[in-house]
Amino acid sequence: MALQVTVPISTAVIEANPDCAISGVYENGRLLITIDTRAQHVHQRLGLSTKTQLHWGKEHDFEVPELSALAWPIRYRILTRDGSYLQAGQRVHFTTAAQGLDARRGVSAVLMRAAVLLVVVAGVGCRRAAWLLAQLFHVQVSKSARQRWIAEIAAPLPAAAGMLKALHQHQPITEAHFAELFPRGSDTCVLVLKDEHGRLLATEAVDTRDEQTVVPFLKWLKTQGITPTAFYIDGCQAYYNAIRTVFGEAVAIQYDYFHILQNVWRHLRKWATHRRRQFKARSHEVRTPWYKKKLEALATSLWKNRYLLFKAEAPMTPEEQQTVAELGDAEEQVGKLRAFLGGVWHIFEDSQDEQEARTALAALKQLPVDPTHPEPFQKVVSFLNDHFEWMTAYLRHEGVKRNSLAESGMRVLRRLEVEHDGFRSATGRSNCLRIYQAVKYLGWTVHRPFLLEPKPT
Repeated sequence: MALQVTVPISTAVIEANPDCAISGVYENGRLLITIDTRAQHVHQRLGLSTKTQLHWGKEHDFEVPELSALAWPIRYRILTRDGSYLQAGQRVHFTTAAQGLDARRGVSAVLMRAAVLLVVVAGVGCRRAAWLLAQLFHVQVSKSARQRWIAEIAAPLPAAAGMLKALHQHQPITEAHFAELFPRGSDTCVLVLKDEHGRLLATEAVDTRDEQTVVPFLKWLKTQGITPTAFYIDGCQAYYNAIRTVFGEAVAIQYDYFHILQNVWRHLRKWATHRRRQFKARSHEVRTPWYKKKLEALATSLWKNRYLLFKAEAPMTPEEQQTVAELGDAEEQVGKLRAFLGGVWHIFEDSQDEQEARTALAALKQLPVDPTHPEPFQKVVSFLNDHFEWMTAYLRHEGVKRNSLAESGMRVLRRLEVEHDGFRSATGRSNCLRIYQAVKYLGWTVHRPFLLEPKPT
């Protein structure tokens, strides 16, 4: 049983062609919308005088799919005809056409942009986007066509420099969160730049991550009128040197807190692994059954809770706190590890100024550590001491934060890269990035493919 209703149907193509004869009918399980371009104001569309005589030739018709949120597919049936006219003694040929359609590819512009948005911004990839369009919108489009559409949609957008200037004009860029990505199946390094608003600004592929290759990228950034007052980077010395070379001493450089802890944890986890292996080895050597079981249980517990040992106290559940306390009672050195970790956290999370941070670092140096294997602890202290100025810029410069946003930028690129089975070229990466920027930051949508005007100052 079917309910007969009459409702108005409007699409971007219908609205873009008010001078065409348009009708619709439901047949063969689909909604067929006929757009007759033969009725359009041809003189007006071609910019000709109404006195210009037009000569008509062969007529054509073809079907074009459209996105459909209904229970049936939507198809356009386009009726066109060839024509010609004389201009300055030369015959000019044309074919009537409907706005909002790509006759050569046989799709609507809205469908192309929706497919690209699914691939780039939703991050579902070409294969899954093809499946979604078929299941949700009754449109069958190949993966290869979708890949071509990305390049075609990106073509009218500004180049990398133009997009950067548009972003800067829309919201001034005062911070640079700088990191790198190593693409799948490639030995090259891709520099990734993000700003304080969380926007991906630019990427650049380099052969090696050294000062000589980073400096040109930063100089290019400067020539586009971008002069950040603060940079957030990981522990790469080449980045630090390049920033000082291009922007001088005026800019603040903050060692990202995530990477500080990552480096600290890397050393101390080596100690925890070494300690667990000691207990495991001793359990094979001892002869006393109860002591053997105790050592085996302790080694197993240290392995099972290896990540919990490095978790801060505040986010722990009561059960996790109890587990850590029991490990500390069973193994004295675990208590020393937790105290040492607390000293590291205290430097960066509790210090209100540089002097308090220095005092906390001095206190960390006095904490007792495992006397049988002190090297990891000593390396952590040396690391913090050597990079202290760089790590505590947020305590000396107003407005500078402790954490970087660069990791989230890399995750966006990694997601895009994975869904595309790896970018095959710098052009492919640039196309996806510029479309992503246009959609996320500059107002590009499926039905409104243009950039927002800059905010008034």
